[in-house]
This record gives sequence, structure tokens and C-alpha cells, in this order.
Amino acid sequence: MKKLRFLSVLLVSLLLIIPLEAQNRIEIVYMRWGDLKEIEIEKKIVESFNQSQNKIFVRLESAAWGAYWQQLQNRIAAGNAPDVILMDGAYFIDLASKGVFLDITDWMNKEINLKNYYYDPEVCEWNGKKYAMVRDITIGGVMYYNKDLFDKYKVRYPDWTWNWNKWLDAAKKLTIDENKDGTPEIWGLYIPTWGEGGLYPIIWSAGGEILTKDRRACVIYSNPKSLEGLKFMYDIRYKYKVCPSESFMQGLADPFMTGNFAMTTGITSFIVGYKKLPFRWGIAPIPSGPAGRHMTVNQLSLAIYSKSKYPREAWEFIKFAVGPKGQEIMGKGYQAIPALKTKTRVYFDEENIRPALKIFELYEKGQLKSLNFTPSWLEWNNMLETTLGYAWQGRVDIEKAAKTAEERVNKILKEAWDKLNK
Repeated sequence: MKKLRFLSVLLVSLLLIIPLEAQNRIEIVYMRWGDLKEIEIEKKIVESFNQSQNKIFVRLESAAWGAYWQQLQNRIAAGNAPDVILMDGAYFIDLASKGVFLDITDWMNKEINLKNYYYDPEVCEWNGKKYAMVRDITIGGVMYYNKDLFDKYKVRYPDWTWNWNKWLDAAKKLTIDENKDGTPEIWGLYIPTWGEGGLYPIIWSAGGEILTKDRRACVIYSNPKSLEGLKFMYDIRYKYKVCPSESFMQGLADPFMTGNFAMTTGITSFIVGYKKLPFRWGIAPIPSGPAGRHMTVNQLSLAIYSKSKYPREAWEFIKFAVGPKGQEIMGKGYQAIPALKTKTRVYFDEENIRPALKIFELYEKGQLKSLNFTPSWLEWNNMLETTLGYAWQGRVDIEKAAKTAEERVNKILKEAWDKLNK
């Protein structure tokens, strides 16, 4: 009797741990990374789904970026990964090629109209099969400008007519060394040296490429146009001196937020942090280079674990998350830009950021380009940025840094492709 009484108490205790609304429903686990604000918005999406029907209950799990990928790899190895996985292009090929994701080609073809989405197959497809559905997008190469500084020094705001010459001319006017000590108090320009922030858009706008078309080799040195873009980034620091060196920038997380930079480039995710800035600011596209205007587009997607016990239920949640209701919650909460075209403008529903919607015209023209995802993408991209960093710090000239970076990246790419093709 004591044993039966103990088991009864234990059963009741376990039921109390499980939310009441989850009892008698199929539970699936959805895992994603994110900061506190991102997770709060995600909770609203999950709660809205859970309230919308009575057969499925989604349990949200989260972790910081680095911890997320480590935990995910461990759970995949143990065979108990979450049912629904938030996926980044940096890892997609590596995991899709290993059979981690469920083939959802038929469901997507029958139940999703991809024409209604900003959809990039790079983060969703592998070997002709669909393994994930696009969820949100991030645009890189967006230019943020400080309206107060432009007004103070009587410089016209940037617009779609700007090219690199106009950009440089404005940066010179807005680089101010008031006390004549050799270090400006106000910098006219800052172009980040990481891919989405500025490096990739500048190289593309110069007419260059980061990788060959088959993505098996790096060409930032061997392609003269790529080198031209790198030299522009070098010259604004060391020839024209309108942008500080990376040595100067160490410890400064986001220069634009200091109020001492007239213009910076970056990604659309920065909009959330800029909303509370104490000065007026605006958004413009990156100015046109010798080969036109090119910016980056990155997308996050949702995939189903191939060993999930409840794949159809997982798919129902994905459809909700990428559907009108889920996308609206995400956009209104400024968590990310909805990939569903009818909900994209929700993210930009404020006067000073509404002009950024015009940037989406570039998507239709093919001027928003993906990040050249490959196997081991994160490894070679880190190597590229780290090696070029010696030039941005003024320790070596840009040609030497580019040559070394290309050689190191090519070694990583060869090993990655060889391993994948075995």
C-alpha cells in the first residue's frame, strides 16, 4: 500500500510539473538561440500557437548563440535533438549533408507558396531536396547616419544617388578634429570589417567576389576587382583618414551608438538597439561602387529533426511560425524581419526607418546576395576576417593580407569539400 501511495503521489507531482494546457496533447520541442528580448518574442509566438489548437503543445528551449550550437551537436550525437530546430546558413550544409534534417519537400511543395516569401534555397535545400523553411531575413550593408551631425555641419543626407565618391566627400566633411591633436573627435565614416557589416558589400560593389561560382576557392586576392574593394576599405583608414583603424576601434562594440560617427554600415538587426539613441538617425542603402550597389541577405530557417517522433506535428508549428500570425508577432516585436512578403513592412512601421523598405527592390533585382555558404563556412569566414585584420590594424599592407587570407581559406575549403564528397 505504501508503494502504491508513493507512486500515486509521484504521478500527481509529475502532472503538476507539466503545464495544464500541455496535458493530453502531443508535445514537441522547439529550440533556438537568442537574447532575452528575442526569446520573449519567441514565447509569444509559441503561446499563440499553443492556444490556437488542442492537439499539439510546443515547449520552447533556448540558449545563447555559442551554447546553442554545442548543445545541439551533443543532442544530435545522442539521438535526442529537438523536434524543431532554428537553423543558420553557417551550419546548414554541414548538418543537412549528415542526414540531421527531415526531407520536407512534399509538404513545402503542397502547402507553402514560396512566391510569397523572400526565399533563399541556400539555407533550405540540399541536393535538390528541401530540408527547412525560411523564417526571417537580415540585410547587411545598410548605412546608418547621424542626422544631428549632418545638420550641424550642413551636409546633405545620403540618398540613392550616392556613389563612393559622394560617400568619401561627405565623410571628409564630417571628420572633425576640433582640438587639432591629430585624432578626430567626430569620424565621418566607419565600415565594419566583418562580412555582412561591410566587407562583402564593398567587395561585390567593386565588381569582385569572395568565392568562385562553384564556391570551392577564394578569390579576394586573385580577382583584381575584389582587391580593389579591399583597397577602398584600406584607403578610407590610412589614405583619406575618415575612418579609424581597427586598433583604434578595439573595445568599441558599436561605434554608431557613441554619437561620434556620422555614418556606419551594418545589418538591419541593429535597428532594435538604435531605437533609444539620444540623437536623430536615418537609414540609407550602401552607396554604389564601380559595379553598382550590392548588399547581403541572410536568412534563418526552421528544420525538423529527422528522428522526430512527431514530424507532422512539428511541421504544423513551422507553418504557423512562417504564416501570417507568427510572422506578424515576430515583426511587431522587432525580433527579425519577416520573410513573408505581406508582413515584411511590419518591422519597418516607424517613420525614420520606413525608407529602408525601398532596399527590398534590390532583392528582386538580384542585388541582395547570400553569404556564399559552404561546408565549414564558419571556419573559413573566421580565417578570412582574422587574416585581413592585420591590414585593418595597419600591421601589413592590404595586398599581403589578402594573398595570405586567400591561401588559408582555400586550404580550409579544399579539406571541407573533400570531406563532404567522400
